[in-house]
Amino acid sequence: MESPRLESRRSPLSAAVLVLALASVARAESTPTFDANYSSHPKEWYDAVSEVDYFNPSLTRSWQLNETCDDTGAFSLASYNIFHNVPFVYDFGDEMEQSLGAVTKCADVLLFQEAWDYDDIIQDGPKALLAARGYSMVTPSGYYCDDPADGAIENDCSGLVMFYKSGTTLVRELGFQAFTDVNGPDVHKEKGVWGAIFAKAGRYYYVFNTHFTYGDNSHLDGHTTSDNSRISNMRQSLAFIREKVTAYRASYPPALVLFGGDFNADFTSALSNSKGRQLLTQAAATGYLSEPYDYRLAGATLGTYEVSGFQSNWPGTSADTGPNTMATGMKADFDTVLMGKPSAFGTCSAASISYSGWAPAWRTLDGTQRIWPSYTHSDHYGRWLKVKPGC
Repeated sequence: MESPRLESRRSPLSAAVLVLALASVARAESTPTFDANYSSHPKEWYDAVSEVDYFNPSLTRSWQLNETCDDTGAFSLASYNIFHNVPFVYDFGDEMEQSLGAVTKCADVLLFQEAWDYDDIIQDGPKALLAARGYSMVTPSGYYCDDPADGAIENDCSGLVMFYKSGTTLVRELGFQAFTDVNGPDVHKEKGVWGAIFAKAGRYYYVFNTHFTYGDNSHLDGHTTSDNSRISNMRQSLAFIREKVTAYRASYPPALVLFGGDFNADFTSALSNSKGRQLLTQAAATGYLSEPYDYRLAGATLGTYEVSGFQSNWPGTSADTGPNTMATGMKADFDTVLMGKPSAFGTCSAASISYSGWAPAWRTLDGTQRIWPSYTHSDHYGRWLKVKPGC
């Protein structure tokens, strides 16, 4: 046993080390064991441990790293509705940390929707996290989503943000155009379409980002007013895209035209007449834009953790619920990346296409595959597209 004299001479540093050691022991004792039950119930595991532990793949062993992505000679785009700034979304930073850390696919450009308050992205960490990985942020010029004094964070805001990676250059913005037809809870928002031209390895890529009307009924489910708004949104977007490509193609010949976002009408490669396809048809856009079913017919490479149909759902009846308990099975919302057809825009044909979901995969300890869990606070699934131009 130490004498009082020796104990009194212990340095402040030694005392601090002791405190940290005791805290570490206490934490270890309070952290439950990640077992087969927890691996089948990620929401219960989330409730049982700290967010640091939940997002730590060394402890939370169900996290599976995505396959690596070699984008040499290709252009990759990820689109994701971050479902930010609604009452139960409290930590967008963790979502970005998990998505864009070791578990992410490559992406030259990231498209986000529902970033209702840019200050949260700038001040609360995500912008810095992305900057550390080589990304720069761009928002529609003249439009800044901010939280006003009355707290109405979605008022007059598009919620659209892009990030582009080092090695990809922002050549010019193409402006933002608000939709003229919205309804339901979207009437006070500035939903619209926004674009920019990026350059990579000597080629120009026209990239457009959007979030279509949700309205009083989503996903082209037969609600006439809401469906008509989405059809109008697609027509207006296509006219905007065609106008911008025509205006700048002489100066910046497009290798690809890419249109991503949340269309509130889900596309699937498994069906020739998905709701998304119906949206394109009713908006007279099928002659201009290719979608996941077209990618499948073109022999697109499917991501390792993807399920047949590019749907990125959990199989069977297992509930796919994150901390907000919103995403369940096929009810989840899917972002999509559409590609302009060469015959319509004079772009290169695709030498190769890869298409997949965009998020970490989760595997249960008993070996049952669970695909793309809603791992934090969103009821949406991101999408990722990589295209290698054939010219």
